[in-house]
This record gives sequence, C-alpha cells and structure tokens, in this order.
Amino acid sequence: MSRSWLKIAVCLTAGLYLAPAANSMQWPQGKLLAPALVQSALLSDKAHPEEVIVAAVTAIREDRLADADKLVDTLLSHRPNYRLAHLLKGDLLMARAQPLAGIGSSPFVDDKLNDLREEANARLQRHSAPPPTDAIPANLLQLDPSQRYAVVVDAGSSRLFLYRNDAGVPRYVLDFYMTIGKLGFDKSREGDQRTPLGVYFITGHMPREQLDKTYGRLAELYGVGAWPLSYPNDWDRQQGRTGSGIWLHGVPYDTYSRAPKASNGCVALSNPDMAALGEYLLPGTPVVITPSIEWLSQAKWQARRSAAQAELEAWRRDWESLDTRNYLGHYASDFRSGKTELAEWKAQKVAVNAGKQWAKIRLGELSLFSYPSSEGDLLMANFLQDYRSSNLSNQSKKRLYFKREARDWRIVYEGALG
Repeated sequence: MSRSWLKIAVCLTAGLYLAPAANSMQWPQGKLLAPALVQSALLSDKAHPEEVIVAAVTAIREDRLADADKLVDTLLSHRPNYRLAHLLKGDLLMARAQPLAGIGSSPFVDDKLNDLREEANARLQRHSAPPPTDAIPANLLQLDPSQRYAVVVDAGSSRLFLYRNDAGVPRYVLDFYMTIGKLGFDKSREGDQRTPLGVYFITGHMPREQLDKTYGRLAELYGVGAWPLSYPNDWDRQQGRTGSGIWLHGVPYDTYSRAPKASNGCVALSNPDMAALGEYLLPGTPVVITPSIEWLSQAKWQARRSAAQAELEAWRRDWESLDTRNYLGHYASDFRSGKTELAEWKAQKVAVNAGKQWAKIRLGELSLFSYPSSEGDLLMANFLQDYRSSNLSNQSKKRLYFKREARDWRIVYEGALG
C-alpha cells in the first residue's frame, strides 16, 4: 500500500472516536446476508472480492469483528491493491478501542475517502437490494440472432449487467460494479467528463499490448484492455453531441477498482471483471447505457416488444402498399435523414413511388431497443432491408429512430448502416 493510502488509514483510525462526518455513509440497513455466505466467503479462495467486502460488512454489523478481520486480511492477501479493503482494515483496527459508527468515519474531509465511501455504498446496495434477475430490462426489446449477448449499463447505480440471447429472450448472466464519468452521465460535448446515454455497439478490441504500442505510458489508464463503443451514433450527431473515444476498459494496475464517478466518460471495470466480461464481447455486441433500468416481467416485456414490432410492421406495410400518403404519415415533422429534412424527403418519395407498379419489402436481422434519451421516448430499430420493386431491387442495412408524439410513434431519423 502506498504511503498516501497508509496515511488515510491512520486518519480513519484517529478520527473514528468522533461523530461521523455529515457526508459519511452509515452501515447500510436492509436485508442481511445469510451467515452461510459469510462463512463461504471466508473459507473459499474463489469468492469474488465484492462478496468478501459485503460479507465483512455484514460481520461488522453483527459484531463479529474477528470474522470481519479474517475476511479483510484474506482479501488483502489476494488483492493488496484493493483500497476499499484497506479502508475496512483501518476501521477494524480502530474498532478494538471504540464501536464503529460507519465506513470511514472521520472528521477529515478528503475526496479519496468520499470516493471509497461511495464505492462501498454502491457495492452494498447491490447486495442489500439485489436486482430482479428473472426480469428483463425494458431497453432490450429484441436482439437479432447474431447478437449472442447484450450489455446494459445502469449508470445511476454503478452496475453493469450482461444478458444472453436465448432464442430472442434476454437472460441474465452476470453483473459487475463499474465506474462512469467524473461529472455523471448524459454526455453532450467533447471533454465534458460525462458518460453518454444511448444504445451503442462494440466496434473492436484493443488488448493491452496494442494499447502499449499506441499510447505508451498512457495505456496504464486502461488496465487489461479496451473495447471501443460506437459513440457518437446517428442520434448523437443529429442532436449536436460531440466527443469520441468512449470505451469499456479496465483500470490502472495500482488499484483494484475506481470510484463510481472517476473516468473521463468511459465505463471502467476492475481488471479481473473486465477480462471476464471481455470473453463475451464481440464487434456488434449492443451496449445500452441508461440512467436506471426499468425491469419488466416477461409478460410485460413481450407486450412492449409486440407493440414496437407492430409500429415497424405498419411502416413496412404502408411503404410496400405504395400508399404514399399513409407511408409518409409515419414521419415526424422534425424528421431528418442526414441533411435531408421532411419536405425534401416527402418530395423524393412521392416522385419515386409514382414510377412503381409494385413493391415487396422484407425486414430481417431485426433488433429493437427502447433508447435512453433526454429528448423523450425513443425506439431504435436496426434491420436488413430486402427491397424489391418493378424497377429496383437491393439490400441494405438500415436504422430507424421512432419518437413518441402524444399516443403515436413517428420516425425522426432514417439512415443506412455502414
């Protein structure tokens, strides 16, 4: 442990006799972990570090300080760079003299201590109020067969979830603590230190060796490796958002994890967790970043998915019918496709359809997402379009964004995918 972190631990022990600072976190209340989990974490070298932290806090709350001490010592022997574990160790040393009032109770105001308290709170909340893993995030309405997995980032709770595509139904696989931008989420411009909200896709993988060659000493910031995301996407550009270089990545090797808000906008996981998650990530894997997750039962999820599919099917059917008036009724007044606005779009479609005798349109490889946005309710649809008509046939990958207007959905963006 570095001298600076040792100094923090000493400050903790020196200040624990005093009343907790106004911003210190008290021992979280709520459902206690079963004693069996505490014992399992104590005896098993395979326990995840977060499980050991939670088990140690549970032991402290139950006044089993010897068990807590053993847990923390075991964790530090495996993860000597885990600063939150050092924080608990400092508290336990002081507990030999006085009862504990809270995690890192200290009269000293220190950003590093506050960061550790916030990390502890995020981790403990995950276990005191676990997410309903048998439910489905509302954002994942439909995955195409090539998307074997999908990631949902709950930016507000510092949690990342991985889902498996089980014949079209998202199934929970695992979840990890994670870090977002220093100034939170809803990125709008280059350098604002915020994490974007939206639906993005993995574009590749930069292993540590590649990062070292490309960035030199700066590669240390990304730990085990990086998985770039497709920010900014079509919607971001249409809204005037700027910036780039938003990745999933690890953390510097001198620490196990970082505070809930510590990156420049990326999503960062501990190196072991990022390596484990990376086993599931491929180019094209969806990554949804949302302020919070709306959890749906399978029945409600199915109903919402069917409604989204019906909107897309109505658009396809009206286009195929060559009923230009009904077809253009699906587009919003603020619609854009690149630099083309609604009036020009309508004129083009009227002219094109006037020269056709028939059209057949099929949509395949469909994915549908409820899109997290500060601009209102949005749906993103991605698909392979097979277009055949009396004078033209082609295939293209396409993306639509629908926006809710009162009770109806209208298309606000349409474009081809590269």
